Amino acid sequence: MTDPYRKIVFAGGSPWAAFSQNEMYKLAGEPSTGPLHIRVLFAAMGKMNALGHAELRVGELARILGNVTDAGEVLACRRDSVSAAIREAKSRGLIAPESKARCLVLRHHIFQKSTKDRWRCSVHDLE
Repeated sequence: MTDPYRKIVFAGGSPWAAFSQNEMYKLAGEPSTGPLHIRVLFAAMGKMNALGHAELRVGELARILGNVTDAGEVLACRRDSVSAAIREAKSRGLIAPESKARCLVLRHHIFQKSTKDRWRCSVHDLE
């Protein structure tokens, strides 16, 4: 029997499309993309692995959501703003409840990825 989590299959055989993870990650870093909770979703899409987990380094999400000064300096987003953006993304169903700043989790019934990637998450201790 084939493991249903090892291929892209949505409920009812619904149609699906692909996206560039590099472009999603770039959009997450652009203030003009929209509110922080939308940029959190794009960050998750840009970094997700085959489990739908987007592991981030310490402070990485704050830097992604931050702003760039006219001098080109990156000003990281404040910790409380990052937390609020994650809460808002969770409340809107954009990311799963177990998401946190170090690992944003996408819901499997919405986002899936091909099997040519990692099937583990060190933040949530999954293998």
